[in-house]
Amino acid sequence: MAGQAQGGRKRRRRDFHVVLGLVLLSLITINLPVESQRVIGNGLRESILRPFIEVQRIVVRTRARARDYLVVRDQLDSALTFVASATTLADENRQLRDLLALDGRSPSRLVAAWVIRSGTTGSASVFRLDAGSEDGIRPFDAVVTDRGLLGQVQEVGPGSSMGYDWSHPDFRVSAMTLTADGQAHGLVEAARGRYREQDRLVLRGTAYLSDLQRGAEVVTSGRGGAYPRGILIGWVGEVAEASAGWDISYYVEPAVYPGTATYAQVHIELPEDTLQTVVDTGGPGEATGGSR
Repeated sequence: MAGQAQGGRKRRRRDFHVVLGLVLLSLITINLPVESQRVIGNGLRESILRPFIEVQRIVVRTRARARDYLVVRDQLDSALTFVASATTLADENRQLRDLLALDGRSPSRLVAAWVIRSGTTGSASVFRLDAGSEDGIRPFDAVVTDRGLLGQVQEVGPGSSMGYDWSHPDFRVSAMTLTADGQAHGLVEAARGRYREQDRLVLRGTAYLSDLQRGAEVVTSGRGGAYPRGILIGWVGEVAEASAGWDISYYVEPAVYPGTATYAQVHIELPEDTLQTVVDTGGPGEATGGSR
């Protein structure tokens, strides 16, 4: 009995030391610089946690394939109908550009990926994609679905990447909407609710005299170069707040609800007419246009 009691005390002492070590390690990690935390996190995900991430990825894929088979068939039928009518639209667009002497628009390159949620506490606004730098994905690339804008890539590994959706407190996107007088521009950001289900989007910085009709489409403006122009963000809702004589803010009904996203596409190249980067080459009158 004495030996068993002594053995029990040793085990409790050992467990206490292990817990104490983990707590100290957690405190040290929390106080590290953000870049160091990212390096450590990427290292863990590519080594110790890799088998668990792979299992989660397989489970998500299997569940999504079983649930969305009929949806994919409907989308395929719609896509075939669209392709059949797109030839005429492409010809008309080309003829119009020729008449106006406009250059052709550089197409964005898209990479398809599965959206994987960890389901852990504190990661509600973060998702993982099963595509990474090997597929050409870079940090700050836009992530979209068939309905509109989902979020943005933040960290990229060889075979996977991490991003956050529009409900993240750091989310910002330059936006515009068509009005009776032309275009109204502003900045769309997340407005956190008391509960996560109450998170909303807000269009801020629009002119005070702008008369935005409820239901008007809000799309990306392309300013800043992070998001291509013309991606649907949502629709104008009611007035959120107003600064007399200065600006007015509107709630935006999102086009994409993050929790429903299963598939996504990543814009890994921006259209050249979204952002022009002029680089001085040293020669007179020589400049190079870029997409970033």
